[in-house]
Amino acid sequence: MNALNIVILAAGKGTRMYSDKPKVLHALAGKLLVQHVLDRAVELNPKQICVVYGHGGDAVPQAMASYGAQFVIQEPQLGTGHAVQQAMPHLADDSRTLVLYGDVPLTQHETLHQMQQAGEGLVLLTVNLETMAASCVIHKAQFSASSKKKMRMTSNEKSRK
Repeated sequence: MNALNIVILAAGKGTRMYSDKPKVLHALAGKLLVQHVLDRAVELNPKQICVVYGHGGDAVPQAMASYGAQFVIQEPQLGTGHAVQQAMPHLADDSRTLVLYGDVPLTQHETLHQMQQAGEGLVLLTVNLETMAASCVIHKAQFSASSKKKMRMTSNEKSRK
């Protein structure tokens, strides 16, 4: 099995929650939303966990410091793709990368493990809302180290402007 990077997206405001607190720092079942996600991430024994945060300043890294994850700030917040770009310089080139949302706390270990085992290429998790069954879609596109480096270069160029 290839080594694994995990990126957790935790930069959102949570505007619809009507709170000044970062969305991922709201509690559910006695734990913070992002804590549920970090617990699932740790179970996969990744080489690296990178949490991308933004809204709320250092509140997210302070609350989750015990996990030993790499924390990367997203400033300005320009969307999901941009958030992943911020994490890329901190990820191992020789590893697959799993991107998780910090505000989706109920994803089960078995589901993430199936995604990890699904094969090479892009794997997307989908949900059938009628049956609430999760399934993986596998796209056999390959991403080389050179394409990752190109994304890093693009990310760095944009952040300098």
